[in-house]
Amino acid sequence: MQRGNAGRSPLLNVILSGDSSMALNIPKMMMRGEPPIFKNRFLNNCVIFKYPNFDVPTNEPGMEGMFDSEMGEQEFYKPVETAIYIPNDHRDLASGGSAIYLRQRDFDALMNEIFGIKVEADLEELYNDIEMLRIIDEVPSLDPYLLRTELSDSGYKMPDTAFQTSEQEDRKIRRRIESKIEPILNRAIQDAGGDSNISAAQKQRFLKVLWNPDLPEAEIFIKSFGIERSQTGAIFTAWKGITFYQIQFEEIAGSLRKVFNYLKGRNLVPLDQRLYSATDIELLNAKVAKLYSRLRDAVDKCRQIFSAYDEAYTCFVEKNDARQFKRFLMSAHQNYWTLGFSIIACKNAFERIRKYTSIDQPMSLRFDTILRMLDEVSIIFGRSDGKQTLDNQLAWT
Repeated sequence: MQRGNAGRSPLLNVILSGDSSMALNIPKMMMRGEPPIFKNRFLNNCVIFKYPNFDVPTNEPGMEGMFDSEMGEQEFYKPVETAIYIPNDHRDLASGGSAIYLRQRDFDALMNEIFGIKVEADLEELYNDIEMLRIIDEVPSLDPYLLRTELSDSGYKMPDTAFQTSEQEDRKIRRRIESKIEPILNRAIQDAGGDSNISAAQKQRFLKVLWNPDLPEAEIFIKSFGIERSQTGAIFTAWKGITFYQIQFEEIAGSLRKVFNYLKGRNLVPLDQRLYSATDIELLNAKVAKLYSRLRDAVDKCRQIFSAYDEAYTCFVEKNDARQFKRFLMSAHQNYWTLGFSIIACKNAFERIRKYTSIDQPMSLRFDTILRMLDEVSIIFGRSDGKQTLDNQLAWT
């Protein structure tokens, strides 16, 4: 008999029911008749997930150097890990399992050992999949739009059903990104001594640079902002990603207001409060206050970054001052990751609470139910016990 959620670890609950930005449940996808993502059959029995197991940097993103622009792409602090949940039984994901991280030492050898690969052809397939996983690890969240864009740009041909987004969503994101960048393009052309009255066809060629920074037209941006050619790809990826997350943040703003109201409301007084001591209730209230604070911190980080983006953008487009925008571009990659962490947490906090009660007309819950819900939402923001005990968190409690 399958065990209920009450006996399952909070982390496993989050992994198996997180939204598409947090978890890529491949067995579930294949049960729906979708083709496998990976070549290795064992890897297709696993769940890929993003796990924020340490805190976001606390730097206040002011306009005078939001983060250290001299920090190399490989050196900076990434607040999200990519992990693989390996179930004991892929037909019953809830029965527990273990997990490994893509960035942990000897990951390739460990994958080979776990899956017991001995045939050369299977080994080649696994290493091809590992390269694909490395690309997935370079994206802060598992949002289908971001994954498909990055994997396609890296030459991977995805099944039509993999990482699907609607045509309408694709157009909306692309139009938003291009509309934001077109005035910058005009200004960059003027700064480079070119004619700003270029044709629509020429403008489209320049805009394609965002999706393919190897095009010759990328030179106009390189000259205008004084960035290194080797940094162009990472900066453009992050720039697009920041705009993508800005759209996401606007879409979830209403839901976040409801979450804050819920965490401040009387509905978190347990139905069975009389069965618990004053100390128990005080500890529960402390958990609620801590969660409220962490959610508020994530929202504030998003607002700070978007405010810095808008201010730098305005300075360049309206005041012809590119200095702030250049500084923003230099920190774009880290801002991209901070936004990925924060927005995954915000979206999934709302979804987890909604699994327990209607967020529009919330009901009072029992003490143990509230505690379980708070533990699950807290995991989304990272836990102090870190990756060393991840296997224990995934096992039955």
